Order: sequence, then C-alpha cells, then structure tokens
Amino acid sequence: MPRTVKTDRIVALSAVEQRLLEWVLRCEDLGVCITGELIRKQAGVLCDELGFASARRISFSKGWLHKFQKKYSLNSKVQHGEAGSVTPAQVEDGRQAMQKVTRGFEVANTYNMDETSFFYCMAPHRSITRHRQPGTKKSKKRITIALTTNADGSDVVDPLFIGSAARPRCFNGLSGEALGFGYKASKKGWMTGNLFNTYLLALKERMVAEDRKVLLLVDNAPPHKPDHESLYTNVKVKMLPKNTTSHLQPQDAGIIASFKAKVKQRQLQNALEQIDALMDGRQDRLYEGFAPQIPAVGLGCVPLM
Repeated sequence: MPRTVKTDRIVALSAVEQRLLEWVLRCEDLGVCITGELIRKQAGVLCDELGFASARRISFSKGWLHKFQKKYSLNSKVQHGEAGSVTPAQVEDGRQAMQKVTRGFEVANTYNMDETSFFYCMAPHRSITRHRQPGTKKSKKRITIALTTNADGSDVVDPLFIGSAARPRCFNGLSGEALGFGYKASKKGWMTGNLFNTYLLALKERMVAEDRKVLLLVDNAPPHKPDHESLYTNVKVKMLPKNTTSHLQPQDAGIIASFKAKVKQRQLQNALEQIDALMDGRQDRLYEGFAPQIPAVGLGCVPLM
C-alpha cells in the first residue's frame, strides 16, 4: 500500500493518541485536574516531541477531542470536596487518630457537621439558544448552610442556615423559626463562635432529652471551639486532624453535593414558574418580585440553573 499524506496522518495520530492516553491516565493517578483544552494542547506538544511534520498533523479540534474521549471512555466529571491537597501519609495518620477517638462511640452516636456556601441567586452563565444572548451581572448573594448527620445515616439534624440579614425580605417579616427552619444571621453570613455554641447547646439539649451521649466531629476552623465544654455534657466535640479534613470530612464525600442537588431541583421548578410568570406578563423580569418557593429553605431569589 503506497504511503500518502492521509495514511501518514493516521499513523501519526495513532502514536500521538497512545502517548496522550498515557499522559491522561498519569494525571489521573496524580490527582491532577485536566480539561479538554489542556488535552488538545498536550496533543500538539506530543506531535513536536515525536517529530511529526506539520503535514502529518491534524488540527486537534473539539470534534477530535469528542472522538478521543469516546474512544477511550474518558468523561468530564465534577470534582467534589477538597481532597487533592494532602499527602497519603497525612491522611493515614489522621485516620488512625480518628479511629481512636470514635472507638468509644456507637456508629449511630458519631456525628459530623460541616458548612457549605450556597450562592442562591447565582444566574447561569450559559444558555441554550440560537443566537448569543447578553449576559447579566453575577449575584454574590450567599448563605452558609451547616449540615449534621450521624455515621449510619439514621439521624439527620435539621440544617442551620446563616445569612447576613436578621430578617431577609423574602421572609415577609417572619422569623426562620416561624417559617419552620433554623436561621441565624452574622455580619458576613458565616459561621461564628457564638452561632456554633448556640447550635451546640441546642444539640446538647436534644441529646439530654433522648438520654444519649454523642461525638460530634468538626473541622478545625476557629469558630468550632466550644466556649465551655462542661456545658455540653452529652456532646463531645472533637476536631478532625489539621490538614486532613478534605479527606476525612464525611460530609465532603458527597453528602453536601447530594443536598445541593435536591435544592437545585426546587430551584428548577421555581425557575420554570418564574418564566411562566414572565411570559404571562405577571412580572417583568426574572428573579424579582417573586414569592419564595422553597419555604423549607427560605430562599426568595432562586435563579434559573
């Protein structure tokens, strides 16, 4: 079979893709996050390293990238948590330390609390449309959500929502308690020492009523230090080892992501209702003047996600 430019390109592409696949798998082993743009760029670099002339190269377009990913079963995945910033040795030491702490408690009496930020008014930056649409200013409105569950999943403590306003406008003058959920306010909408101790006291009172002694694992953030441990007789607070919370934090293993996914489903329903209202002339712009549709969360500004 005579050699042609086309056959030369096929041979060159096969060699490049093999080397590229090895590079991608190596990145995966090292925990390095790579994008499609990086893969396309690396393909060009490998062409240079292999000494392929420009006539033997292809453009490594987005179409090629799609075929490359499909051929080798490579998928774009969202990374959850922050587990990529600690060494295996640190993780193992921290795990052994935690096993000693949790050994004296039943699984059902071992709890973990973690906070997450939620930008509840963040509008989407992409839209499926025939023509380019003008963008909107991205809202920075956020709340902090504290989530607490026990190790076997048999108990889920009601979430605590922390905002910057004592009485948000969407509450219509009511308190979080009157609306049926836990809500507190701090200057920046973050967890503070006072809020944590109030939360801890409520948990202690519940455990006293249930005649239970429990362990509460938290990360080593400054607000998580109890003011007077003797006050919390039925709740022992223990901080996860420093620099290991990204691996050892149970809530970071998908629990928070699952919670946000459920909230997002309500956001989508709210967004559809807002779009209907906009089309019917009942409101003149999205996300404004619309009553809260997530009473269990108390969010009045819910974007189209």
